[in-house]
Amino acid sequence: MSEAKHLIEIFPDNDPRTNPRWYALYTKPRAEKKVRQRLEEKGFTVYLPLKEEKREWSDRTKIVEIPLLRSYIFVYIPLVDSLPVLQTNGVIGFVNFKREYAPIPEYQIETLKKSLEVVSNLEPVDYFQQGQLVKVIRGPLEGAIGRVKVIKNRSKLIISLDALQSSYGINIHPGDVEPVKKKNDNK
Repeated sequence: MSEAKHLIEIFPDNDPRTNPRWYALYTKPRAEKKVRQRLEEKGFTVYLPLKEEKREWSDRTKIVEIPLLRSYIFVYIPLVDSLPVLQTNGVIGFVNFKREYAPIPEYQIETLKKSLEVVSNLEPVDYFQQGQLVKVIRGPLEGAIGRVKVIKNRSKLIISLDALQSSYGINIHPGDVEPVKKKNDNK
């Protein structure tokens, strides 16, 4: 299947200029929450995946929310709205692939949201380009789609945000996933 045909299946509506899609923004370090606030004030739909982490100081311990993917935030826009997003203080730019803004399929954003709802200790891991695309068939992540990678003799489901070359991993039993079949795959 050609790359263009594959993109059409993931993004059924062909005109990203006028139809919104998810895009990743690269932000200044430690500016993710401020960028989210500024974009929301401008009326944009924004997603910043956060995780809780225990921080200890000499006089206290506190649970704080920190970005799962440092210096990244997601915005749901048609491309005609990209200029006001880029003009937002703290935004460095859009994540690009071959000099074009790299759209992120909605199912990947939804899987990330669902993962953060059900897994309290979600941690980012290195990006992996190899691995089989699978769908979770049972458990709290049922319906999630990701890639399988074996690490230190344990099966681990890797939910990849390909445009970011960044991923996060979830320990999952191999019996709880099944291969995702391509539309032209009759096996």
